[in-house]
Amino acid sequence: MKPYKKSGFTLVELIFVIVIIGFLSAVAIPKFANLTDNSKSASELATASSVQSALDAIHSEWISNTCDFDWGNGKNTATTPLNASGYPDSLGSDSAHPLDYILKNTDNGDWVLVGGKYYGPATKDGTSTKDRNIAHKPEGNDYWEYNAAAGTFTLIDVN
Repeated sequence: MKPYKKSGFTLVELIFVIVIIGFLSAVAIPKFANLTDNSKSASELATASSVQSALDAIHSEWISNTCDFDWGNGKNTATTPLNASGYPDSLGSDSAHPLDYILKNTDNGDWVLVGGKYYGPATKDGTSTKDRNIAHKPEGNDYWEYNAAAGTFTLIDVN
């Protein structure tokens, strides 16, 4: 009779694998901890960049036109005139849709307008407690400000 030979992993091998998995998770988990916050911040920056690009396009068209023209999201200078600087006086119709004059997607549920301040998904109408104090990144109590005279959509860092 042949002796019975067991096949499988020993306890030492299993503990070694558990230690390796623990080390990898200790390194990887902190990298993914701020993933949601970073994606909201990136989304907000991309939308703000689109708003600024739309404002620049409206202004350049205003400079080159001498008659009424369509601008933004279905607006016309005859029905919704631009100010003396060639920029819209407002970016949206109300606080529920604060960017619908500029952006084609009129469902701006991630953006709100409160007291003349624009808040996106990362800034959450100034009530977010997640403030990592990273310069030029929207977070915490930061907000966006629209200057109709200069045509700028600027992030205001509140520390």
